[in-house]
Amino acid sequence: MLTTSYPRLDGDASGAFVRAMARALAARGHRLEVLAPRPASARAGPPDDAGVEVTWVDYAPDGLRATFYGAGVPDNVRSPRAWPGLVSFPYALHREAARRVTGWDALVSHWALPSALVAGRVRGERPHLAVLHSADVHLLARVPGRATWATRVAASASELLFASAEQRARFLDLLPARTRGAVESRAHASAMGIEAPQPAGDRRALRRALGLDRFTVLSLGRLVPIKGVEHAIDAVRGLDGVELVIAGDGPSRAALEARGPARFVGAVAGRDKAALFAAVDAFVVPSAPLASGRTEGTPTAALEAARAGLPIVASALGGLAEVFAHERSALLVRPRDALGLRRAFVRLRDDARLRRRLGRAAIAVGRRYEWPVLAPHLEALLGG
Repeated sequence: MLTTSYPRLDGDASGAFVRAMARALAARGHRLEVLAPRPASARAGPPDDAGVEVTWVDYAPDGLRATFYGAGVPDNVRSPRAWPGLVSFPYALHREAARRVTGWDALVSHWALPSALVAGRVRGERPHLAVLHSADVHLLARVPGRATWATRVAASASELLFASAEQRARFLDLLPARTRGAVESRAHASAMGIEAPQPAGDRRALRRALGLDRFTVLSLGRLVPIKGVEHAIDAVRGLDGVELVIAGDGPSRAALEARGPARFVGAVAGRDKAALFAAVDAFVVPSAPLASGRTEGTPTAALEAARAGLPIVASALGGLAEVFAHERSALLVRPRDALGLRRAFVRLRDDARLRRRLGRAAIAVGRRYEWPVLAPHLEALLGG
């Protein structure tokens, strides 16, 4: 498994779904070797999972590894300190992959540039599943010679997997017409999976411990512009009986804290995340397209909250609109529509029957995306 992001320690959100995919395949009896960029922190683990061996790939000297992790590459490269790694990491990854490939039966890559291209260079006749995320498709659409780069990515893999059908369609549109038809049958779409929820404890006790005494809406994820958290904050300003709790961290946190009424609890994982899911009343995913046109795929936090039985309020875009049905398994709102979010919060606050109905439907959605359900499909794509 070749990736540009992998958890550096237990509880790290960076590449958490990459780790979860590796664990799901290992649980089915496969042995996983993961190659990922060495983090800047000397404290980095990586986490110890049965059947999964992680190798940090050195791509820059200490103090200059600023390209990956944290807010993610699209936000990190706003700093010139991150630019050298864009050049050095592909070469370092290729060197390490070429040295190890004779021991591999199949390859999985996360993020097309460079992981998919490197996998394509070293795989020989081995199956290669290229997993592309929203940032991949957005980058490929913006680079000079985008049709050529997209064609190379498609040629690198035996199968391609996109985080949403929308992203799949956008990628196929980048290809020349003569290539598109041959690639369509190898291009698949699915949200990344989730792991089974952890036990959380008594809801009333958790609410007392967390100091929750109003109808509570939770937002969870990296605090970066594409998450649209500012619209959820605007939605609860002056709204009686509703509190917004924001879990996560990132470069937008200071600006969001200054914006207005919300409780920020920092990054959470494991039992702390399960406790929040059990204690709150609803979950909001206010994702918003960026001015550049980039949109999210299908945030795994939304699926985790759904599996926990929370009624979901989400932006009607991308994979969210594909996974959830408005009024049936979630309340979908136009992106950047603070008033629409506010109305959805009021409906849920005032209608316990609606909360229960949406919560039950959300559980069914979440179950479809648990890794034990998805893993056999990954095996099939890898020729297993």
